[in-house]
Amino acid sequence: MRILYVHGTAKTEGIINALRRLKVDVEVYPERLLDAFANEKKADELVSIIKEHEITHVMSIHLIDTIAVAVERANVIYISLIWDAPYYKIFTTYGRMDNCRFSIFDKVDAQRFVDGGIRHVLYQPLAVDFEQILEWDKSCCTGGDHHYNDEVCFVGQLYDNNFYDEFCNHLPQELQDYFVGVFERAAFRWDGINRINGSVSNELVAYIRKVTPGFQMVNFFDIADSTYFENGYLTRKVANIERICVLNLLAERFPVTLYTTSKTAEQRLNNVKIMPPICSEQDLHYAFKNSKINLNISLKGIEGGTPQRVLDILGAGGFALTNYSPETAELFKEDEEIVMFRTPEELMEKVEYYLRHDEEREQIARNGHAKVMRCYTYEKKIKELLAWVEGEGR
Repeated sequence: MRILYVHGTAKTEGIINALRRLKVDVEVYPERLLDAFANEKKADELVSIIKEHEITHVMSIHLIDTIAVAVERANVIYISLIWDAPYYKIFTTYGRMDNCRFSIFDKVDAQRFVDGGIRHVLYQPLAVDFEQILEWDKSCCTGGDHHYNDEVCFVGQLYDNNFYDEFCNHLPQELQDYFVGVFERAAFRWDGINRINGSVSNELVAYIRKVTPGFQMVNFFDIADSTYFENGYLTRKVANIERICVLNLLAERFPVTLYTTSKTAEQRLNNVKIMPPICSEQDLHYAFKNSKINLNISLKGIEGGTPQRVLDILGAGGFALTNYSPETAELFKEDEEIVMFRTPEELMEKVEYYLRHDEEREQIARNGHAKVMRCYTYEKKIKELLAWVEGEGR
């Protein structure tokens, strides 16, 4: 096996390093492929490289159309690791090519692909860079008592630039009222059920197009307009509602710090310490490690997977307090390796409890860290993935 690794929008050296530690022969494409659609010139360049270097497999994060075109022409295998959910881009001509192999972190999405006729799908949880974490920990190890920078920490977006807010003021009042009802049913209920699904029909999307000035929704995928609308417009709005309300609720009683790119944080949040976004993986590691409680509030679109934020928190040795997910409950022992909440009331109770019980909180963090470093590393993930790819054949 000889792999050509191509960086796209996600640039991750950890996977390349894991391939090399596994003694896989790997070449790295010298530039990033950022085109939204297939680039014929780049595809031809890739074909030339594949033939010149006798490449048998090409690998990237997410599905890159240009690579899919090139590997079909060169008659080699494409291995795509999907880090987003739901991931509709697979439902295209490129995703349906028979020489594509997909690693999917969301069980529900993986089954959706199989049901949709995608042939080569492997469910795998996300992972962390074991070796990199060890290096970071060595460089920050000072000994003595643990120093915490933040009490309750959240790193992420508020989704204040969501598509729904861009056009909602132009909706007829009856539609605004309808969607308020959808948000009320879906938000603040973290029991593993996505209540946004099925709330919109194709007929409703057609009606919105008809009566809403300036509304444009371009669906390039082989999925229903209703499905695309639910995820692209409603899911992010619910996350916007949940994250703003949860942070404000917590900040009434506890010190809360938010690291974010969101532009409206200062206007929408009260008593929350707002910090600039964390720009490096190493700084993110330190932030998680040096916060007493690290919060995760997942997008509703992640129905059967555990977000990278959770793996990164535990990999850093941080304490993770996350909304309940059936898949997370399978990967980690609740209240032993991770702590979960299902309602705002439970969230408040657990924040108060674990801020007061340092020893118990730190033991859970240690247990979660040990589990991630033992079970969910790039090396283990890639080894399993490559064995599966070879077993799939043609």
